[in-house]
Amino acid sequence: MRTQARSLAEAFGVRFIERRNLSVNRLHELDDEVLVVTDSGLRAYSAKADAPFFFHPSMALLRIKRILGGDTDVMVRACGLRTGDTFLDCTLGLGSDSIVASFVTGDTGRVVGLESEQILAAVVADGLKRYESPLVEAVQAMRRIEVVSIHHLTFLRQCENNSFDIVYFDPMFFQAIAASDSIAPLRPFANYEPLTAEAVEEAKRVARRRVVMKNHRDSVDFNRLGFVRLPKAERAFTYGIIEVGGEAQ
Repeated sequence: MRTQARSLAEAFGVRFIERRNLSVNRLHELDDEVLVVTDSGLRAYSAKADAPFFFHPSMALLRIKRILGGDTDVMVRACGLRTGDTFLDCTLGLGSDSIVASFVTGDTGRVVGLESEQILAAVVADGLKRYESPLVEAVQAMRRIEVVSIHHLTFLRQCENNSFDIVYFDPMFFQAIAASDSIAPLRPFANYEPLTAEAVEEAKRVARRRVVMKNHRDSVDFNRLGFVRLPKAERAFTYGIIEVGGEAQ
């Protein structure tokens, strides 16, 4: 754990501190944001949040169980995902959508998750490597995901044309959804930048088949960025699609 903590401190350019008996409140006197390395994974504490942020798959396990049982998944349908696809998640967050995408695309596919915020990327990458579940298919899906700590626009600019089948965006909603309590500890560490037209244009160049955005059902970004919005909302959110070629699903 010390080796991992020292490595993270060096990578982030911050102090390494032996916690010993220091409380989180005492650590917050040194810094508003604290990343604690434990034998069960990374925990991120913010002075702005009551609870720590740590990795958990959120609804991904339930969604995979439903797919295994013959049900459909709205995100999978919106993306037109299938076995062997390459999927670029430009806003990884907790990684739930990437886990489901990795399950669907399988071991012949590829899922890359981009996260601009270092703490989020570190916590989720560590969690994807160590999380265990009786649902073997979900664990295998988690292990296959490649996490890159980088802003999506920077990454997209470096990509060749048509290098991913699907490019996916799930920006943080400016209007919080009351039912999404599971991501509340994530919010102090998240990137709240609005999705830009430049990023969407780059995504259209990089995607072979489709660019997809998940957003609040009342978001103006669907029209602003040229997405065709799916008519049926999933609770408080829905998906927008830009077809760029290939086969419509």
